[in-house]
Amino acid sequence: MLAVVGALIANCLITILKFLAAVMTGSSGMMAEALHSLADTTNQIFLLLGLRFYKRPATEKHPFGYGKERFFWSFIAAIFIFGVGATFAIYEGFQKLTHPHPPENLAWAYWILGISFVLESGSIALALYQEIQEAHHEGMSFLQYLRESKDPTAKTVIFEDSAALIGIIFAFIGIYLTDIQWGPNKGAYWDGIASIAIGVVLGIVAFVLARTSRGLLLGEAANPKERRAIKKSIDSHPNVVDTIELLTMHLAPKQILVNAHVNLKSGLTNEQIVQTIAEIEKNMKEAEPKVDMIFLETASVTESKGKEKSSQRIK
Repeated sequence: MLAVVGALIANCLITILKFLAAVMTGSSGMMAEALHSLADTTNQIFLLLGLRFYKRPATEKHPFGYGKERFFWSFIAAIFIFGVGATFAIYEGFQKLTHPHPPENLAWAYWILGISFVLESGSIALALYQEIQEAHHEGMSFLQYLRESKDPTAKTVIFEDSAALIGIIFAFIGIYLTDIQWGPNKGAYWDGIASIAIGVVLGIVAFVLARTSRGLLLGEAANPKERRAIKKSIDSHPNVVDTIELLTMHLAPKQILVNAHVNLKSGLTNEQIVQTIAEIEKNMKEAEPKVDMIFLETASVTESKGKEKSSQRIK
């Protein structure tokens, strides 16, 4: 939440400054950056909506809750980055290459790009700090956590701010080369090339974020470490012979649904089976705190070999 709010405040200021610079200079690179920041600002609102809605309790219509709201709004943010940021930046660049004219009043651009770089650096530093804290809490390195985390919110902020910093550098290079009139047509083409480069960066970021959110929306399993911990907690119970099948799915970044088919020892009474299931559930939640919903199907060894199978499901 803190990273998203920080990014929203920073991007609001940056968007206003960049649009001002784009109007004052006529630079395609600055207009591309202004559209980029507008997309980022809107995306922070999408992410905040996800953080707000996913906490709603389960209903009859949505018995597994609304945890995937965070995945959905992150996917919408990725689409918005592509639709508004990347598309318009590339279009603006081609327009400038087709009708080249050098930007003016470049002092505005230099100052605003410098201020934007400082604000974006502060925003990404806040997001990185939050992710590093989460990584230490999970017992992972930062890079490992960034790869395996199912939380798209802070990850989206980091990717957006990284793209923003790269975009600022591209815009600065384009404006500088135009300013010194380096190359053909007194360097008028560099501004358009910078705008297209910014659009390409945004397109890549949008694809990566959309791919991540798509996997989570389709029902991505817990990571291998979490699955091993869950399976070990089941198999360690003295009444369990083996785990025939273990299915997991993320309902939210820190909510995992578990569906397991477990073979129990023969000769257990109904009371012992109920007690065993309760103990297995407790063991799973202790081994992996993200486990939220549990559905267990149990059978004795003899039953699983061909006799009619009795099962119990718990939530």
